[in-house]
Amino acid sequence: MRPLIVNGNGSDAKATCIVGAFPDVWSGSVPDVGCRKRELARALGDHSVRYIGLDIHPPADIVADLNDGIPMKDDEANVVVALDVLEHTDDVYASFAELCRVSSEAVIISLPNCYEIGMRLAHARGRPMSGKYGLPAEPPADRHRWFFSMDDARRFCRVRSERSDWRVSDEGFTLGPRRAKLGALATRSPGLMSSTYVARLSPR
Repeated sequence: MRPLIVNGNGSDAKATCIVGAFPDVWSGSVPDVGCRKRELARALGDHSVRYIGLDIHPPADIVADLNDGIPMKDDEANVVVALDVLEHTDDVYASFAELCRVSSEAVIISLPNCYEIGMRLAHARGRPMSGKYGLPAEPPADRHRWFFSMDDARRFCRVRSERSDWRVSDEGFTLGPRRAKLGALATRSPGLMSSTYVARLSPR
């Protein structure tokens, strides 16, 4: 695994980091599954691709729920992207298989590491780790269905990609500017220092 430095805060900075981490992959049609506010489209600004945002609400180009499948044919897309999306789905296994089904060249996935030091400290202090967890009195509009570590995410991607006749061809972990300054301390302990696991999948 290699460190991927996120220069800034928020979804735009993360999307820019991930586009830069895989410079040779961006071509053809690129469905962004769980596109939110189309941060990936902005990050892909200089690339000659056909961006397709897919989410449960506008401004998505395709309004659809990954839980119900992706409304595309097998191998219809070139590169499928799902950044911090799978953990929101009810059946993460079927959702992962859907990403592989519709892609012909690459799948880029990011997953949260719920065991990073900030969340561990919040848990130890009895504070909420994130608005995506807990047991609110009213049903939330969105939440994470899965709670897992960096090692869990790596193992999941490796095993499930093989089940779909794909493979993990590259992987990394994000580091913000402050943690990146820790150098080897941060890069030796991604399970503790990084909030996100990132994988590139390629067909076998």
